[in-house]
Amino acid sequence: MIDVNGRRYALPRNPVVVVCVDGCEPDYLDRAVEGGAMPWLGAARARGTSLVGDCVMPSFTNPNNLSIVTGAPPSVHGISATTSGIPTRASRS
Repeated sequence: MIDVNGRRYALPRNPVVVVCVDGCEPDYLDRAVEGGAMPWLGAARARGTSLVGDCVMPSFTNPNNLSIVTGAPPSVHGISATTSGIPTRASRS
């Protein structure tokens, strides 16, 4: 069992792979699969589950992916940006 955000989950019996394609309109992927430009994605969709999710705000990769795996918004999981917030040398000069 694993506990996440106050919920308890059983570990999966089989390996689970989540592929998050971020930053494009889902129709682009549909057209690419239909046109034969993305054969792996087409095969994966045919064998598994393909879903389109709503993004969380702010719309950045890290907060969205963390919301996908935790089921919680940034206000709960605490990641609201794609940067660490640590100043870089360039930002300090």
